[in-house]
Amino acid sequence: MDLITNPYILKNLTTLGEMFLLTFLISLLLTPIVGRIAKFAGAIDKPKIGRSANERGYSTRIHTEPKLKLGGLAMAIAIIVVLLISGNLAILPKGIILGAIIICIGGVIDDIWEVSATYQLIFHIFAALSVIVFSGISITEVNLFQTTINLNWVSILIEIGSFGYNLVFPGDLITLLWIVGMINIINWVGGIDALNGSITTIALFTILLFAISNGNIAIAGLIAVHLGGVLGVLPFNYYPSKIFYGSAGDYLNGFLLAIFAIFAGTRWTATILLLAMPIIDALIVIYRRFKEHPELFRNPSKLFSISDKNHLHHRLLAVGYTPKMVTLIEMSMMVSISAIALFFSNLRQDVLAVIAGGSILLTFFTAVFLLKQRKTKVTKNIDDEEVVEPVINVVYKDSEEEEKEKFVY
Repeated sequence: MDLITNPYILKNLTTLGEMFLLTFLISLLLTPIVGRIAKFAGAIDKPKIGRSANERGYSTRIHTEPKLKLGGLAMAIAIIVVLLISGNLAILPKGIILGAIIICIGGVIDDIWEVSATYQLIFHIFAALSVIVFSGISITEVNLFQTTINLNWVSILIEIGSFGYNLVFPGDLITLLWIVGMINIINWVGGIDALNGSITTIALFTILLFAISNGNIAIAGLIAVHLGGVLGVLPFNYYPSKIFYGSAGDYLNGFLLAIFAIFAGTRWTATILLLAMPIIDALIVIYRRFKEHPELFRNPSKLFSISDKNHLHHRLLAVGYTPKMVTLIEMSMMVSISAIALFFSNLRQDVLAVIAGGSILLTFFTAVFLLKQRKTKVTKNIDDEEVVEPVINVVYKDSEEEEKEKFVY
């Protein structure tokens, strides 16, 4: 479909732009307020030096100062407000709404109390089941490399009173694994300031183009709103960050990306290619964890409770790149992959040319920037024993010195 000259699409682009802008502004304005709430509620991510050796996240934390969490709550509120104003919340499948609520509640609880990986996984599974059971959403077929794979081998209608649910196997199981998997894959990306928000933004923008090019304006509206919410928090999350998206934001990003990928109306070849970088990174981490922890073969549920430095951003930091450089490297990789993925869609050639050209330029200037940084600045391994980390004392004063504290916006 021609997204530049098609009258149906042009008619709705203004509405999509308005929804995006409104969500962005609300999210931007709410983030400092949510930051104060996070401070009051104790939703603070302690650095490595403030954690015990056996505490969750001890080995993965790279920041040296306490950081506020709950940034995703501002994003979620902005999304809900705009969907209510536009009337889209009323037509949204109830299972998606329920799943998003479950994800946000689980994320907020984790941001404040840092619950175990097992409890987090329970929230993720229930959120995914809500989408499948109460909205009837299931991946019944997958189109890969021009081959359609049928996932509706068995279909059983389950009726309990007035409630009916059509069980599809293995489609429902694949859908469950896809949603839960994406929630955790996107969460794992957020190990460095602005990285999760940047990767999610690029993925959302690409899927938005998929949806628009296929005339799926309804799902495009939801993607535009989500995109605005993510970008509203991003200025506060950029290095050095004032607030993290937290589990509430990271989990919601993964949950919605999984849903959008199902509804965007494109081939799964392009979808998987688009998300290839975080997916491959996650697979490498899983492989390394099973290799380093043989006990996981007996109890795979412990997979998500292990902290290590096998993620791509940890490896880039280990070779001497700064957090800013790592974010820029992964952004360039994601943009380049997105440009390739768009060639699988039916966008017009001049649009593809602009996107491809932009990705090449970004990659080129990133390479130049990295070469310059490597020559002019000596960086240290984050594990260097000579690095003395400052003692962290999380005290928030109400005196005149408050303006000097780390979490002032």
